[in-house]
Amino acid sequence: MQATKTDTVAESPPAPLAPPPPSLAGRTRVARRRRRHVVWAVAALALVGAVVAVLASAPPATQVEAQSPLIGQLAPPIHGPTVTGQPFSLAGLRGHFVVVDFFSSWCVACRQEAPQLATFVAEHNTLGGARLVGVIFEDTVANIRGFLGPELGRYPVVADPGGRIALDYGVDNPPEKYLVAPNGVIFEKIIGPVTAAGLDQQIAKAKAQGW
Repeated sequence: MQATKTDTVAESPPAPLAPPPPSLAGRTRVARRRRRHVVWAVAALALVGAVVAVLASAPPATQVEAQSPLIGQLAPPIHGPTVTGQPFSLAGLRGHFVVVDFFSSWCVACRQEAPQLATFVAEHNTLGGARLVGVIFEDTVANIRGFLGPELGRYPVVADPGGRIALDYGVDNPPEKYLVAPNGVIFEKIIGPVTAAGLDQQIAKAKAQGW
């Protein structure tokens, strides 16, 4: 009797079991984590926005006092026509504290501090107030006229075509300023952008020391 051949059928592997649905407690934990992440992201964005707003509206950094052999010495003379065509002499401002400002239109820090200098001039526009004098550093009168805009003529600005004044004062990188006492002697050298309040503090310090 001939044996019969039986066909064999391969069995399919069992289907993987579906993961059990998350429990209510698990879903709650996930939702809480997501809410925390959203809150943190919103808070971070708010903080960044606040910092940007403060930096955009803040006045320039406070000025830095610098060493100079001219401190305690009579200020070198500054004289000549202003950018508005008026005669000027630093000696004519004896009796006032005078801030001598070396600046340029291409100087970023000079542009940064310009509103503060305008405030300083406006606050001291009195008979006995302090005075601001500008000296053009390696720039043209035409550029400075455009740079000053509405402030043109509100305080004397003198050209320095040969750089003689800057050389006498040892200036090489604007903005640089000298605070001249009422007796014509230099009290202090200041570098970097200033604030109106910072200049007032230096004048108050000079007065407290008897200048």
